[in-house]
Amino acid sequence: MTAGGDQCHTPFGVFDLKRYPARPKEQLQAWNSADILLLESFLALGLPARQALVVNDEHGALTTALQPAGLWTDSRLSALAVDANVARNGRLPVTITWSTDPPPRGLNCAVMRVPKQAAYFEYQLSLLADALPDGASLLASGMDKHLSPHTAATLERCFGPTERYPGKRKARVFHARKAARGQSRGEWRVAYRCDALDEDLFSLPNVFSREQLDIGSRLLLQHLDALEPATSVVDLACGNGVLGLAAFRAGLAGRVSFCDESAMALQSARENALRLHPGQASNFSFFHGDGLLDFQGEPPQLILCNPPFHSEHTLDDFVGKRLVTQGLRLLPGGGRLCLVANRHLDYSAVLHRHCSRVERLAATGKFNLWLAHKR
Repeated sequence: MTAGGDQCHTPFGVFDLKRYPARPKEQLQAWNSADILLLESFLALGLPARQALVVNDEHGALTTALQPAGLWTDSRLSALAVDANVARNGRLPVTITWSTDPPPRGLNCAVMRVPKQAAYFEYQLSLLADALPDGASLLASGMDKHLSPHTAATLERCFGPTERYPGKRKARVFHARKAARGQSRGEWRVAYRCDALDEDLFSLPNVFSREQLDIGSRLLLQHLDALEPATSVVDLACGNGVLGLAAFRAGLAGRVSFCDESAMALQSARENALRLHPGQASNFSFFHGDGLLDFQGEPPQLILCNPPFHSEHTLDDFVGKRLVTQGLRLLPGGGRLCLVANRHLDYSAVLHRHCSRVERLAATGKFNLWLAHKR
């Protein structure tokens, strides 16, 4: 939704909601029709809010309105948005469970924004089916343009009988009821062979490019030998940790800090690092945060970064440029940032703003590889 003020009118009241992180001259609201339809359906069914679990609340519209028993999410950015909006409206704080842990038991229902990743959707439904009692209601919603045609079938298969409600305002709600089922799938990790490491790398369901090395990271790995070694390296937006692990394996990094806002990404990086380098845990640290804000680790001499180029479902450089700016502010004088980015997204201005020298190490039809030297 586009700008129309920060007042969100819901069946549970009117709330002042803001997005996080906020853009300059923000034009987007912190909720959409899928949130409002979900709340309307929840009220119509008479479900108990204090016995509800909210899943994948992006900016806090659902949590602020319902004051639920808990929030289950993968995203540190979403958790920060939820906490800020809950506090802004004088609502009760919510207990957050990260996606790498199972959802809490003892609740009667759940409301969910359908996630983008199909494997992550199945993972969440399977664990919700384990946690909720038979007959429990799960309401799931999304914007029509973002929903898979298989959404209802996935709910049926992984959770229980599902009713598809009529769409309104370009959004839709599904109502599924928990059916008794056998034990859920136990292993959700997938692996691919990483040639740069000559090892398998494992990833959890909500990790970017979990089944194969993405072409941006491949380009950076092909030019690692152009970088000088550093005592301390940060793998920013680390995903499964491939860049930091390759730097460590090549002798480029003495110590590596892995940073990501996704709990599943960071857990994947942690498991890969400790599996590939047993007995060397002291050389690795892991930071689940909003980029490098409040980073507590050793100041890096080198940052490796393959930043996200989507914000929600939209191609966008705001998140990536925000990460790069954080990294450049953290680097000491003489520190370096090696960045691979989509060619049509212009990072040169932000790099030149902070750096004395900016080199383009390589370019393809889709990507630029930059090496920036901090003043």
